[in-house]
Amino acid sequence: MRPAQIILAGAASALLWTGANGNPSLLGAEIEHWVAFATLAIYLASSYCDGSEYTVEGRAWPWFQKSWLLKALFGPQGYFKGQVICEDEEALKEVKQGIIAAFPHGIASFHHVMLCSDACGFLTKFPTLGYKRRDLAASAALGIPIFREMLLWMGCVDAGRSTAKAVLQRGYSMYVLPGGEREQVLTQCGRHIVYLKNRKGFVKLALQYGADLIPNYSFGETDMYTTSSFLSGLRLAVCKHLRVALPICWGVALTPIPRPVPLIAVVGKPIKVEKKVEPTNEDVDELHAKFVKALQELFDNHKANHDGYANAKLEIH
Repeated sequence: MRPAQIILAGAASALLWTGANGNPSLLGAEIEHWVAFATLAIYLASSYCDGSEYTVEGRAWPWFQKSWLLKALFGPQGYFKGQVICEDEEALKEVKQGIIAAFPHGIASFHHVMLCSDACGFLTKFPTLGYKRRDLAASAALGIPIFREMLLWMGCVDAGRSTAKAVLQRGYSMYVLPGGEREQVLTQCGRHIVYLKNRKGFVKLALQYGADLIPNYSFGETDMYTTSSFLSGLRLAVCKHLRVALPICWGVALTPIPRPVPLIAVVGKPIKVEKKVEPTNEDVDELHAKFVKALQELFDNHKANHDGYANAKLEIH
């Protein structure tokens, strides 16, 4: 059992013990509180202690991935008017194992839902890249109650290297947001900033397992929230040392609700990768350069097709 699970299990046990061993004369008056504590304890113990986020099986739930809720939010007629555009559908259908590398991270990576659910039909159309796939999510995100369950139901697992390797070893495809927390902090409304120059881990994994690399860029992700650069240096330092993103942003009427901006996820042509169990630095650099070029071309070829992005520029950090 991992440290975080031990702590949560201990907290759950403490909650139950407190309720069961409280003053009998007060127990009746506090029964509602005890029930709440017990419910919380059971939830914490059952959800956080099974370690499913560290397994290949995870806790993916196809019913939820096809649910009306996700379609109402991310479908073509939903809140975000979601679209998934594929440059070469036939080539994607032929992929036996691939790594979808998605950009930009944005504040909340809402575009991810369109590819890890069937809100826009992606999972049904590309089962190898859909249902037989696991998506890497930050440990911090998987630690948030309720949100954790939704991520797990959509096929997410922990973004640790050991879990990623296990996923690929089992022949599953994978979805990753290479920019991670740093790209999240760098997000600025109206700009298209990706953190990619020093992100090569996903490229090395692709080489080691012979998984095709698939670039993905989503227009609209960085327009959902107004952002602030206040204390950006400090927040980047916190991100670097603690791996925690602290974005400053607001949406509809200064609330956390994102603006209903049309969200368009463009999936590029697969980059064929030859398996090299022990790739050299030169191998990694060469494939990384090829991916950067493909992402740039994907962005440039599609930006004019969507309102407001004709003059947009992709900023690669």
